[in-house]
Amino acid sequence: MSPEAFMCNESDASGNIIKCGRPSDIWSLGCILYQMVYGRTPFSDYKTFWAKFKVITDPNHEIMYEPVSNPWLLDLMKRCLAWDRNERWKIPQLLQHPFLVPPVPCHQSLFQDQTFKLLQLISETCINAPEASQLCFQLQQVLDNPIKLTSTHSLNSLDQQRKLLSRISELCIQLQKRLPNSDEE
Repeated sequence: MSPEAFMCNESDASGNIIKCGRPSDIWSLGCILYQMVYGRTPFSDYKTFWAKFKVITDPNHEIMYEPVSNPWLLDLMKRCLAWDRNERWKIPQLLQHPFLVPPVPCHQSLFQDQTFKLLQLISETCINAPEASQLCFQLQQVLDNPIKLTSTHSLNSLDQQRKLLSRISELCIQLQKRLPNSDEE
């Protein structure tokens, strides 16, 4: 059950009555994904109803996520299991999530050119963030020669393609975390 499902007919800090609805369904989706990935529910460590109730309704409780091979999957679960229903992603956002809709270039050379320009722009704006610049460089290397990542020197197998996408995803997530906030500039 979502946090708001436990608190139905109560009021939030603004005096609004807490209702269950689509956000609660998104929470359920997050629980299902968690179960599929880890083989247990996010609150399986808590054995009694009251123990589960206490952690689910605690806005400061953090769900534990073990590492997974695809960082987009982890991101998707976290977006679904956001405690605050207003921070949980809506269905249209989820349907556009990179885990569900991986970006696929329609024209390789145009894609590479645009990617290079984007990475160059990001790198130039990160003069004071050497880690971000380094990640841009690593991404550019992977995108320029994806075959280097494979042991078979081919991207024909799905496993090799998944490995490449996972590496690109990892680098993108690391880069996003290291980009300076506009508030800090």
